[in-house]
Amino acid sequence: MNQSEWDKLEESEMKYQAVFTYNANAIFILDQFGKITEVNPATLTITGFSSHFLLNKKITEIVHQNSIKSVQAGMTKVWNGHSVTIDIELNHHHLKEVIVHVTMVPLKIGEIVNGAIIFAQNITEDFKTKRIALEDELTGLPNRRYLIETLESAITEAKRANEKLAVMLIDLDRFKLVNDAIGSLFGDRALRLIAERLKSSLNEQEVVTRVGGDEFVILIPQLKSEMEAKSKASRLLERLKKPLIIEEYEFTLTGSIGISIFPNNGEDCETIIKSADAAIYRAKSNGSDSFELYKREMRFQLNEKFQIENDLRKALERGEFSLYFQPQFDARSQRYCGEEVLVRWNHPDEGLISPGKFISIAEETGLINTIGEWVLREACFQKKKWIDNGFPAVPVSVNLSTKQFLKRSIVEIVSDILQASELPPHLLELEVTESITIDIQRTSDSLKRLQSLGVQISLDDFGTGYSSLQYVSQLPIQELKIDQSFVRNIGNGKHNEGIISMIINLAHFLKISVIAEGVETKEQLDYLVGLKCDKVQGYYFSKPLSVVDFERLINNW
Repeated sequence: MNQSEWDKLEESEMKYQAVFTYNANAIFILDQFGKITEVNPATLTITGFSSHFLLNKKITEIVHQNSIKSVQAGMTKVWNGHSVTIDIELNHHHLKEVIVHVTMVPLKIGEIVNGAIIFAQNITEDFKTKRIALEDELTGLPNRRYLIETLESAITEAKRANEKLAVMLIDLDRFKLVNDAIGSLFGDRALRLIAERLKSSLNEQEVVTRVGGDEFVILIPQLKSEMEAKSKASRLLERLKKPLIIEEYEFTLTGSIGISIFPNNGEDCETIIKSADAAIYRAKSNGSDSFELYKREMRFQLNEKFQIENDLRKALERGEFSLYFQPQFDARSQRYCGEEVLVRWNHPDEGLISPGKFISIAEETGLINTIGEWVLREACFQKKKWIDNGFPAVPVSVNLSTKQFLKRSIVEIVSDILQASELPPHLLELEVTESITIDIQRTSDSLKRLQSLGVQISLDDFGTGYSSLQYVSQLPIQELKIDQSFVRNIGNGKHNEGIISMIINLAHFLKISVIAEGVETKEQLDYLVGLKCDKVQGYYFSKPLSVVDFERLINNW
């Protein structure tokens, strides 16, 4: 080698040493065994370790445990002669979080790889900023923005690999009720516990995000079949409904899950999420604690829901609601003894819409408070008018939704309506459901305050809700209403009949009267009379009637 060649080699070595020594990025030189043989000064600054500590360590020994698998997979590719770029977390001497953007390059002599160079750029601050933008502040889970970015990447990969993926939209049933009943601080803690349950139920490839309120989305890549998605949903529902214990409160939350699958139910991010949304609407309409896989007809039902919601907001202003009344009778004498108020929606295009189609939407949107207050006011004024016109002075029964009941101003609202209508308080019966027992102390206090006005309290749909039988003795109620699902099955087996008998005996032991709804046959009536049920209502006597038809019925009874 002549002098000129030596000079060029020396110049090249000087340039390499300058790049190595003064580079702001960490540089690790590895031998053929993956051990660190050399590091530059920036490595010491970024990791906080000395060169004495780092040398002869395997690269995996200074990588945070969260990143070890990624580094191992990357090094496998490097030993096969390929370059790899990934983001990983390094250990730090002072236990700081250090995120680096790493490029791993094979060192070759000829075609043989006998070492590697790793360049590591410190991106910790950028990573923290991005993480804040992509993280849900309450639960620490990734947020909606992260979901969209990840789902778009997952769809691209699934197209390339000819694979399927699933998106599961999860909505917690009754969460708003819990939040209203025991306060938002407890609600936040419940959401964090639910987030942990969901996260611990997934494998490394699956991602759970919180997209707002009590809604979570799970992404399942490399899906093998629809059955795998259904099995996963079923297991998640089981995990969700295990009791939550927060200080002195113990309660249960269930979930509804809508599932959509790529490419079956859409080929882009927006369509896949919309399909899951349509599926969860079907799941919720079927009742709590269930899941549904998207089907084509569900999109129409979701569009119908949005249309109903929009029209519902205008219905009160336009006077489209009307009251219907179903008479109640003494079970033994069959004497008229009261009536239940029901609301009907006279839609300008669709005609008469039953509560089954719009009440759940009203509850979701919060419109139930406005509609419920209108029903209560109209019912009291109508009842006072009937009494003034000589109709029997029997109670009118009005349903209070759980949202209505949990309003702190509910007692004042009822009091104001009674005063305005001049209806004697003992002629108003308020029906509440078992779900109000989520906070038994607050429920009991509110019921006592309502009773102090002179109104009667009835516990509706008894036996179908979430409360314990012990709560019945703690609540100041005058009546239990047996749900029609039990009455309908009289004669079809001892199970339902046993429940009815138990409810009646329990109520009478507590000196509470019992009314059974949904009575449609003489056989059902005779059975209830035999059990000494106090009152009945149902199609056997009369369907719900408009004001005019109800007046005609009572006049002819």
